[in-house]
Amino acid sequence: MQPKHLKYYLLGVFISGMILFIVLQFNSSQNIRKLISGNEQLLNELNVKNELQKLQTSIARTDSKVRGTVISQDTLNITGIEADVALIKADLNEINKLVISDSTEKLLTQLNYLVEEKNRFNVTVLDSFYTHGKWSAERLINAQKGKRLGEAIGVILHQLDSTRQTEVNRTVRLIDTSGQRAQNWGSVMMIFACISSLLAFLYITTRIHKQEQLIEALDKSQQQEKKLAAIKEQFLANMSHEIRTPMNAVLGFTHLLQQQPLNEKGREYVAAIENAGENLLEIINDILDISKIESGMMRLEPVSFSLRGVLHGVQTMFRLKAEEKKLAFNVTIDDNVPDILYGDVVRLTQVLVNLANNAIKFTNQGHVNIMINRLGENEHTVRVLFAVSDTGIGIAPDKLPAIFDRFNQAEADTTRKYGGTGLGLTIVKQLVELQHGALTVESEPGKGSTFMVELPYAHGELLPENGESINENFFSSLHADVKLLVAEDNKMNQDLLKHLLGNRQLHYQLVTNGQDVLNALTKGHYDMVLMDIQMPEMDGYTAARKIRQELHSNIPIIAMTAHAMAGEREKCLQAGMNEYLSKPIREEELFRLIQIFTGKFSPPEVHTALNGHFQPHDGPLVQLQYLKTLSKGDTEFEHAMLQQFVTQLPEDLGALKKAIQAEDVAAIRSTAHNLKTTISFIGLDGILYPILDPLESLDPNSYQPALVAEKFATLRELSLKAMEETMAILL
Repeated sequence: MQPKHLKYYLLGVFISGMILFIVLQFNSSQNIRKLISGNEQLLNELNVKNELQKLQTSIARTDSKVRGTVISQDTLNITGIEADVALIKADLNEINKLVISDSTEKLLTQLNYLVEEKNRFNVTVLDSFYTHGKWSAERLINAQKGKRLGEAIGVILHQLDSTRQTEVNRTVRLIDTSGQRAQNWGSVMMIFACISSLLAFLYITTRIHKQEQLIEALDKSQQQEKKLAAIKEQFLANMSHEIRTPMNAVLGFTHLLQQQPLNEKGREYVAAIENAGENLLEIINDILDISKIESGMMRLEPVSFSLRGVLHGVQTMFRLKAEEKKLAFNVTIDDNVPDILYGDVVRLTQVLVNLANNAIKFTNQGHVNIMINRLGENEHTVRVLFAVSDTGIGIAPDKLPAIFDRFNQAEADTTRKYGGTGLGLTIVKQLVELQHGALTVESEPGKGSTFMVELPYAHGELLPENGESINENFFSSLHADVKLLVAEDNKMNQDLLKHLLGNRQLHYQLVTNGQDVLNALTKGHYDMVLMDIQMPEMDGYTAARKIRQELHSNIPIIAMTAHAMAGEREKCLQAGMNEYLSKPIREEELFRLIQIFTGKFSPPEVHTALNGHFQPHDGPLVQLQYLKTLSKGDTEFEHAMLQQFVTQLPEDLGALKKAIQAEDVAAIRSTAHNLKTTISFIGLDGILYPILDPLESLDPNSYQPALVAEKFATLRELSLKAMEETMAILL
């Protein structure tokens, strides 16, 4: 029997069983009611027989009392005769109530008459006895009237008794029949209940057995599925290697061939090979990605990342492509969106790249915009909305539900006109759902489309919680194509940054003020800006604001400053910078920030020490631990930095003395800031910062020359002692 018909069969069996049960119950109830009725009738007949016997007994007793009184002339025998007569009347009334039948109505009438006559006769005999004496009473008795009345009453009572006995016999037979039927129907119901229970038990055990078989089959299927998934994962890994490796070789040699001298026809052929290879590699990547997602092998790898750094990379990636089609390409992020987030930055980048690539592909004129806004935020998470809009060909409303299907595009000729596999949006949708997000689209043919991606992220932690040293593998993961723009006016800081960045073979350009930063960003492309706060012509705060507001750039900006006042980091972030790096610059902290904000590296687990300063202690003033950490055994670099310190410290002290004598508060503050950088490399920050901090934050309205002169004298004394120790080290 087919499973779809089984439920109807079971329903029919259930209804038939219920009908049969109702019939059995009805018949059983009928017989039980007859049995009860028969018992009541039998009880009634027995009561009638009892009343008839009582009536006959009462009449005989009354006759006996009357005769005894006359014969013995003893009036004591007549005591209670009236009560006996009343009892006879009561028995007769009771019989009239119990016996209500057409067949006995005539007999009851006769009985009532005869009993009444019998009672009157007895009263007449007694009246004659009291009035005329014994002789008169005996004459009435001997007249045989009383005897005839008694015999007639006996005959009537016998007839009534015979009639009631017949009724009793009929009732007994009815009771026997009804009882037997009730017993039979009860047995049938018991048998039916047993059979129904047995069938239900067999059905339930059969279903349980089938379910156990299905569960066992499902377990085997799941185990088989796991094996197949492992085989598929291995196959995809092999495919990824075996297909991508030769494709990358083809593209690599194509790039090398493009650098060789070729004629116009050759360049055309090489360009065609490159275009075909890139398209084929994109198709391979899409197929492998969708296979990994659908097989459950796509894993999220959340890390802390800079959202603005990611957007800057996306903007850089598509800027030239948009310029080739003469499209305006803009990336805008709302100021209230946090920059450091915790999530899978690789999958976010893949989503944005897919959507931006589609937007540029299907837009021939106009613009492509990426806008990022904050939807909601609590203590632990923030929901971010990424909207990618274009002025392209658009999508018809009836085609919108199908654009996320595999190998499906809005129009049949889309692949021929624009290329692609129809997998891009499928991958985007599944990646968004994998990150517990939502993807929606709004579009109108001829006016463009807007894809909106809503993703939840945790708040990122820029600094780790422990204080372990950075791993050397981290530095090797930095790519050589990272290009930095460094704004620093202090000569010692410039030498330090040259040493650190040069050792890692990173490309950088060094400028000395904020205006040069703006000029450099206008002319060239950089991955990140290292920005000193206090510089001539234009300070770091102003430069950062102009980068955000005038250049509309999302390039990551890292502040570098010796300011140690509370709230300095918040001030830098409010100016548009992404993070704060305090001086003296720690190598591990510098490269960790480059790792987070440029995106051109592999993201290993990084543990770095918190920025801090050496505390003063007994012994020599000069402490070379920080310098030795930076040099990593390069003694030439150490001597060069010490010589630079010996040369620059007197110049800075002279400039500070001149500013104090002129009571030029601005110059005092600026020179004190430069001095903090100069002395931090040899471990004097813990000793001299308490002196330089008040000078750096001088208020012109509360300037006290005597106090400033006293601090300068202390500073000069300690600085000269530090110079002596430094000279001794150099010699």
